[in-house]
Amino acid sequence: MSTPKTIGRYEILDELGHGAMGSVFRALDPAMGRVVALKTILTVALASEQGDEYRQRFYREARAAGALAHPGIVPVFDVGEHEGVPFLVMEFVKGETLDFAMKKGERFSLERVAEIGEQIAEALGYAHQHGVIHRDIKPANILLTSAEAYGSERPKITDFGVAKLIGGGVTTTGQLLGTPAFMPPEQFTGSPLDGRADLFSLGVILYWMATGEQPFPGETMTAVSYKIVHTEPVPPAKLNPAIPPKLESVILKCLAKSPANRYQTGEELAQDLALLCADSKASSLQSTAPLATGTGKASEETFDLNPGQPPKPLPVTEITALDMPPQPAKKHGALLVAAVALLVAMAAGGGYLLAHHRQPAAQPPNPAATASTQPSFAPLPVPAVEPVTAPVVAKKAAGGRPAPPAALPAPPAALPAPPPALPAPPAALPAPLAQTPSVAFDPKTLDPRQNTRLKLELDHFPAGLAFTIAMNGKTYFKGSAGDKAEYDNLFVPPGVHEFRVTVRGGGVQKASNIVSAEFLANKRMVLKVELRPPVNGSSGASPALDPAAQIVASLKSEGFFR
Repeated sequence: MSTPKTIGRYEILDELGHGAMGSVFRALDPAMGRVVALKTILTVALASEQGDEYRQRFYREARAAGALAHPGIVPVFDVGEHEGVPFLVMEFVKGETLDFAMKKGERFSLERVAEIGEQIAEALGYAHQHGVIHRDIKPANILLTSAEAYGSERPKITDFGVAKLIGGGVTTTGQLLGTPAFMPPEQFTGSPLDGRADLFSLGVILYWMATGEQPFPGETMTAVSYKIVHTEPVPPAKLNPAIPPKLESVILKCLAKSPANRYQTGEELAQDLALLCADSKASSLQSTAPLATGTGKASEETFDLNPGQPPKPLPVTEITALDMPPQPAKKHGALLVAAVALLVAMAAGGGYLLAHHRQPAAQPPNPAATASTQPSFAPLPVPAVEPVTAPVVAKKAAGGRPAPPAALPAPPAALPAPPPALPAPPAALPAPLAQTPSVAFDPKTLDPRQNTRLKLELDHFPAGLAFTIAMNGKTYFKGSAGDKAEYDNLFVPPGVHEFRVTVRGGGVQKASNIVSAEFLANKRMVLKVELRPPVNGSSGASPALDPAAQIVASLKSEGFFR
């Protein structure tokens, strides 16, 4: 199908990608003079038996995402219909998906894993507060902004195509929507969903980024769904010993089977991840996570199924991995399961460990598996063309069975020492703002009538304690507690902005959680920063921070001023 020249008033520049339900184009908005990302629904999908539902879901996406204004969510600008085909216009974000970054071989430090998780959790908390559940959180729906284009790399959530408006919308009763590998148990069982479902999906992402493995792997939807509902994942630290207990605890809490045992809000999860990043004792967070492996096509596709009916392919794309596996005769079923379990147990004793130690150094990413199918920017996932990567195939013999025992390594005493590829953790966390660029304005000289006045409240801060405020990843203000004349009249331009506060004292540095809000002209906002517990003493004019101290930030409105 040829690329159209125009859709509505938008001039199509090129196609960025397409999936089971639609295509994404890079387009020019002549009225605004800006480049945008434009998403359509494929005509084939609209002509299918579920065409009306696809159309309704598309407009529901526009309402859900269009009502959200957060730096961690890709904004929606416009919605319309062209020659009977609905389209959606979004911000064009320069960058790549988290899925593409991981599969091409990019490796993140555990500190970066926690930081990305914190920012996604903040955005999800905001969406949930505004009545929106995403229901399809996965790496392919997380964009990482280009550091070259934006000055910093931060995640942005996109594709609210299966989002559900709490208390409204036209969701079909009993309908199952989402991507199996990242779905919570209640999404398979048909139980009511709330924001805690998205936090389970985020837990799967954190597990994958930190260990390089999926917590519930499988080649069919049946296998994946059974594991999610009935089995516990392998503890992350067993797959990557560099993971500290606190990070493992956060990940496993996200993956709790019962929503009551998970984090209850995105803000609660973001707070724990922020404290983990700020903890100078968690030096092991500087370790690098292993390379991510594929999960199998069946677990990474987005499905639209009705519980109680046999799985069947979507009407647009062929998904052969959904076919039910052949069932053995009942009388031999127990023997077959026992034999497979025995082989897996034998392989797990040595071959599994050896393969995982050698894999990062010996298996470079396969360019052919990504370069030909992934554009330089993919604002929406391109799920139908992702092959199984070489590392996954290497761990299996023909028919998906473990390698024969002859391939097992020598006894544990002869196992090679852990590879020296992972760098030793530094003695102290690096200063996150040491080379951060400053904002392009003076916070003290902005026009009060056209900007927001920002008041600082520094609870339990002794005079002389140094702090730095970052806005959208750039240095906004540097000062010291007690000098109110310096920070009593700061201003912020209108828009949605996020803030983080870093405090230094006595050789100890602590960073707060990230907070965000919409700033309006002529408005008063308060940035409250709490020190818990207060400082444990001071040395002359240089107060010292307790290494166990926490910095907690919050934003609130004080109305408008004249």
